[in-house]
Amino acid sequence: MNKRLLLAAKIVVSLGLLGYLLWQLDWPALIEKAGSLSWWTLPLAVSLFLCTLYVSTLRWALLLRTHYPTFKTSLLFNHYLVATLFNNILPTASGGDLIRSYYIYRHKKDAVCAVSPIITERVIGLVALLAVNVVAIYLTSSVDIVTRVLWSTLLMILSGAVIVLILIAVPATYWPLHRLLERLSRFRFISFLLRMGEATHGYLKYPGTVSAIFLYSVAHQLLAITVYFFLAKGLGIDISIQVILVVIPLTFIAVALPISIGGMGVRELATVGLMMRFGIAESDAAAIALIYIPVILLSSLPGLYIYLSRSSNRTVLKEAEESKLG
Repeated sequence: MNKRLLLAAKIVVSLGLLGYLLWQLDWPALIEKAGSLSWWTLPLAVSLFLCTLYVSTLRWALLLRTHYPTFKTSLLFNHYLVATLFNNILPTASGGDLIRSYYIYRHKKDAVCAVSPIITERVIGLVALLAVNVVAIYLTSSVDIVTRVLWSTLLMILSGAVIVLILIAVPATYWPLHRLLERLSRFRFISFLLRMGEATHGYLKYPGTVSAIFLYSVAHQLLAITVYFFLAKGLGIDISIQVILVVIPLTFIAVALPISIGGMGVRELATVGLMMRFGIAESDAAAIALIYIPVILLSSLPGLYIYLSRSSNRTVLKEAEESKLG
């Protein structure tokens, strides 16, 4: 029941925010701008989006192969495409990470090795996203535009996350912290921190692996940012890559909040609001944000094909939620 209520709340938030944005728009100007979209824009944007998914698959594979070296990247990419379908389109409360974990668990029956690589890549990926955003804001002299309070907050979160990862990585600090958190594990947040530390400690001991995961994460973010840049160029909108480098990571940070379905509504409203702060016209910003939706839909089609073409996939969500991973 709780999962259904959460799912219903996410649907309401997504539809509410998206509806609010659409209600505010100047539709004649938006339609005129959308009509100027170049023919090459969507194919290029979808190709770049799929490249981001492949880079993320390489990141996942690198961690997973520390346990099982035999997993092929092509198989993991298929699983990642299906997980992306669940993340972006299908209204579920569980999301694609559970699907990815369950595929590995179904192969090897090892819950720890199925979940810990995904937790680790998500944690390092968030650090990479914050790093890209903080550096971009500083180098483009956009601190005053996004406000010093926001930039300082992001910098503090980034610094705190790096310190926590170092504490988890070093055995001399990890084990005392682990014993302390075990005593306080009755508190839900402390229990979450304990599980996160247990999942990531084994990987953080290897600087080479961590560095590679960080670089894959940066590459993922830069490719995703480039998708928006080419959408703007395809629409004939004069916007610099510097503005995109500041706005889109901030949008991704907002999307990371688990309050909507696949970030729908939050992503579009954040993109439009932030671009307008940089002097982009509302209709131009809205065109970029809304054209991104068909990019997501088209990029999810390979996952839909894989999901429907294999009979074992039909019940994968139910099986995943009923397993110990769920």
